[in-house]
Amino acid sequence: MAVDYKKIEFSLYESLMKIEEAYRLLNLDEGSITKINECKTLVETKRYSVAVMGEFKRGKSTLINALLGSKILPADATPTTATINRITFAPTQKAVIKYKDDSVEEIGIDRLADYVTKLTADGETRALGVKEAIVYFPTQICQNHVDIIDTPGLNDEERMTKITIDMLDSVDGVIVPIHARAPFSATEKLFVCQLLESENIHNIIFVITYMDTLDEDDYEYDRFLDYIRSRIKTEVISELERRSSDEKVLKKAEKILENINLFAVSSALALKSFVTNNRADLKKSGFEEFNTKLLHIITAKQIENTVRKSTEEINILIDAIAPQNEKRIERLQSSIKEMDSVKSSISIYGDEAIRLLNSLFDQGFDKQCEVINSLNPYKNTVVSTFIKSLSTIKSNTHNDIKETLSRTAEDCERVLNEEGFESVRQSLLQQFADDISIYEKHRSSTLLVFLPSFNIPEPADTPKIMLDFAEKELQKLTFGWTRPIIPNVYDLAACDDIMETVIYSVDSSIRDIISKLEDTLNEIRKTWFSLCKSEAASIMHLTDKAYQKEHDSLDRQLKAQIHNYQTVEHSLKDIVSRCSRLESEVRSAEYTP
Repeated sequence: MAVDYKKIEFSLYESLMKIEEAYRLLNLDEGSITKINECKTLVETKRYSVAVMGEFKRGKSTLINALLGSKILPADATPTTATINRITFAPTQKAVIKYKDDSVEEIGIDRLADYVTKLTADGETRALGVKEAIVYFPTQICQNHVDIIDTPGLNDEERMTKITIDMLDSVDGVIVPIHARAPFSATEKLFVCQLLESENIHNIIFVITYMDTLDEDDYEYDRFLDYIRSRIKTEVISELERRSSDEKVLKKAEKILENINLFAVSSALALKSFVTNNRADLKKSGFEEFNTKLLHIITAKQIENTVRKSTEEINILIDAIAPQNEKRIERLQSSIKEMDSVKSSISIYGDEAIRLLNSLFDQGFDKQCEVINSLNPYKNTVVSTFIKSLSTIKSNTHNDIKETLSRTAEDCERVLNEEGFESVRQSLLQQFADDISIYEKHRSSTLLVFLPSFNIPEPADTPKIMLDFAEKELQKLTFGWTRPIIPNVYDLAACDDIMETVIYSVDSSIRDIISKLEDTLNEIRKTWFSLCKSEAASIMHLTDKAYQKEHDSLDRQLKAQIHNYQTVEHSLKDIVSRCSRLESEVRSAEYTP
């Protein structure tokens, strides 16, 4: 039974349109609309890529040249191809180089060898930057959205092999050239296994090349081809079983290898016949039969490939609708619950914020005490400094002692302010900043998150005001001597209690600044609580009317989502059944070109 592709195309396109309508109706993933459009394009064009892949020196480029009927691609006795070369249809011939940096350059086809080969050091270096060369050419085989792709030889070198293997995910069929004098090597066997294990490869065509190098008296043509077919099937199946390939791969292998598409050609003789117009040489080359049957195979596979890919994508798209719909329903339900929760949070925000501040102050109390009391060790340091300074006095006179005490007091006061007290101030400010950060996150997640939904302007930046106040209050404080350092005596040289006076002054002055710090911290706490309560009170003007308006809107969306899914659900099941029938029909049918 012949395939009516127009009927298939209409059915697939109609299915995709209904799926698109479902996605738009249900407000689902926009990215899926892009996939739907890509699938529509595939249905319209049946675009199909066939890569010529195999070991180096198998005549891949020459084989493609023979298919084109002209020496377009560079070919040589040594490994030549260094990039991906894509042949696509165009009324006039040209070549476009796509670079890895996404730049593009149009060149004459006669300059192609300078960009895509490694025949010269310069050419090989230039090829390193090439992503792909596209050759536009008016050839029949590419006329209906078919691309023929030339690839670097396998096992030539590691980088070349990687370029070729990386193409497997983006091609639909593969032509594997096999040298007539070394048919189906162990490496080629492993490569065919890799092709069969690639999910998107469903068409493998084998071509025996260099048939002109065999002596026709040494073999019988049909037996030679039967031998190669049998060898390919036996060795590949055996290898797949040895590596314990899964059942799906084995079934695919049986299907492809049961009736292997195998041809034997002489590309060089075919090219020669095109130049000389020698019909005998063309027939002897095997290219007439190969070209005709290849076109037939590709055309048939185009339809099979399009239907398979389209139905696979359709099934993926449909399978994604239910979970995406559930997620949207969950999001709407979650939004309603969140709105209820936030409204509740707004009403109790003030109390929660006060509790949070209390908790932060309680948690930070010990650390703040530790920071403030870090000034205490300076007592010993300062006293030691005074002792050391006094010990350096060379003449033990009243003036020398007084001058030393005064100078040392000034130095110690400066050090205490610049090092000790400043360190305490910065540590306290950092703690306050950390506390404000936690408070601000709580404020943003409970208070501010609700305001945009009702077009309520955001209030003043209370956390910043709180932090600025703390910084301002701490900046007011400085260390200074609150008790005399120098004993009030007539002759310091005769005074026995100089150090007692120093020790008392150091101890009292540091205790005084610690006390002032404690008072300042209490003032900061009190002001923070006041600011917090004031902000909470100002936000309470949020009205129930505003809340109810948004709540009703979400509720309507939720009911519509549930109803709309019920509306499209039955239609989607019909599409799945229809696509399954189409795929079975194409697999069992024959294509009439």
